[in-house]
Amino acid sequence: MGYDVARFQGDVDEDLICPICSGVLEEPVQAPHCEHAFCNACITQWFSQQQTCPVDRSVVTVAHLRPVPRIMRNMLSKLQITCDNAVFGCTAVVRLDNLMAHLNDCEHNPKRPVTCEQGCGIGCSDTKIPKKREKMGWERADLGHSGVSGIFPFPTSHFSLPRQKRDIQLLKAYMRAIRSVNPNLQNLEETIEYNEILEWVNSLQPARVTRWGG
Repeated sequence: MGYDVARFQGDVDEDLICPICSGVLEEPVQAPHCEHAFCNACITQWFSQQQTCPVDRSVVTVAHLRPVPRIMRNMLSKLQITCDNAVFGCTAVVRLDNLMAHLNDCEHNPKRPVTCEQGCGIGCSDTKIPKKREKMGWERADLGHSGVSGIFPFPTSHFSLPRQKRDIQLLKAYMRAIRSVNPNLQNLEETIEYNEILEWVNSLQPARVTRWGG
């Protein structure tokens, strides 16, 4: 599918518009005889229905398609386009041939990898962090005087002693993993009084319901 014409600065030559999607040509290809140009994705989808040119209905197949002339590629590359992340606050306007490079570095890109500010060395995109936390039932926690905070596998519901024990084991495994990534966290495990926590968990008694209703 082509680029939305509204994203471009100034007028766009009609020869640079895909006749199928009415957007500015993206990865353009050309029929050799009639020389009509299309987005590669658009014409590929069109050919799944019929083997003709969408404009003049002449017989064309995928094997007939050729790259567009260099002059057309140069015209496309010089177009000024707004960033894909304009909806997230980016105001940049770049040349079309520089768009991908800009997107990789755009600070407004929600899929840009975000490195943990606490130095654990783990990276994750902003869009995945809330989903990951919700899926796993993780909560944000501070580990005492270690100076480390982050997302850890503490369940938010369904309390039970066996699950508490399992989660403590998961926490220890998680700490071992992040210690291997960041040498600054070598003493992290020692900051957790594991035995005391386990003894406390074992001492808890399941709640008993002695009265129903109000």
